[in-house]
Amino acid sequence: MHALTADLSDPKLQGVALQREAFQQPDLLVLYGSSELIKQVPSMGAQFFEEYPTGFRVFPVGKEGTSSLAIAQKLASVGEGLRGKKVALSISPSFFFEDQLNPEYYEGNFSALQAGELIFNHDLSFDLKRDTARRMLAYPETLDNHWLLDAALRRLARGTSLDHAMYYALLPLGMLQNGVGRLQDHFQAALHIDELPLPEDAPPRKSRPLNWDDNLRKADTLARSLAAQSKAAPKLARQPTGSRDDQFLSRLKRATEWTDFQLALRTLQELGAKPLLLSMPVHAADLEAIGVSRKARVAFPERLQEMSDRYGALLVYFQAHEEDPLFFADHLDHLSPRGWAYYNETLDDFFHGRSPQL
Repeated sequence: MHALTADLSDPKLQGVALQREAFQQPDLLVLYGSSELIKQVPSMGAQFFEEYPTGFRVFPVGKEGTSSLAIAQKLASVGEGLRGKKVALSISPSFFFEDQLNPEYYEGNFSALQAGELIFNHDLSFDLKRDTARRMLAYPETLDNHWLLDAALRRLARGTSLDHAMYYALLPLGMLQNGVGRLQDHFQAALHIDELPLPEDAPPRKSRPLNWDDNLRKADTLARSLAAQSKAAPKLARQPTGSRDDQFLSRLKRATEWTDFQLALRTLQELGAKPLLLSMPVHAADLEAIGVSRKARVAFPERLQEMSDRYGALLVYFQAHEEDPLFFADHLDHLSPRGWAYYNETLDDFFHGRSPQL
């Protein structure tokens, strides 16, 4: 398991066995996220903690387009293995700035096994499964050739007394299907591990005292070097400040990602996990250029904080870096070495039970 921290294969991301096992390891911290976890940047979490400098490694789970609905299913597939366990989620602000994300994001991250583990789960409430089913039915292409899952989702989503009864009639068959799926997943995970050039000895552990200020200075140097090498982003046609506030706030309010984010938080709460939410800041300069004012932008972290508080999740939003061009590797939600330096220190504080340095 420890040698699989940098692995981002389907058996790890789309399966159940490897994620469940990761939560059983006392020196691994599972970090869910999206494309920021796969963009190769110096000092990224899996690389920075590779030698257990403070006694643990980061175990990233995610790839491009891994939004909250997919993360909710991954969390549910861990089930009771989450109870009392620390887990970190990296949040991409841009996911909340569209009415609905590109369906290909969800379809590319869909796992029938993980979906079945959520829908046929005894540990989750009927209401949570019903609300999740309604969102999953928005992507019917993922349900082709999965008739049992499709039937259960439709019964859950409609929610009448008859549908309720029919769902429970399908439940034993769904649990049996999950059991078969887990066996297949274990076999595929074993084959995958057998194909990897895993070390024969235990991974090296080089504990050392970390000077976070010094680490940040080194990260800044790397970030400046990468920024100098990268191509300049196309200049945006500048709009009057505040001219797009109404449109921005309307999209922010309607974004389905909020619904899915709430489903992930409810899943964490019902399974008794101890979550840390790491949110990248918004790109203030880009939003300012297209006419979104500071007054409008603050609506995002405010709503994020309100929802996190409602479900008892610790949120760290790096608001001081909204206007920091070195926090990101590009104009997307991808961290630079500087951004990862702040993420890494926060992850280290969280793992060791310290209050994050905001």
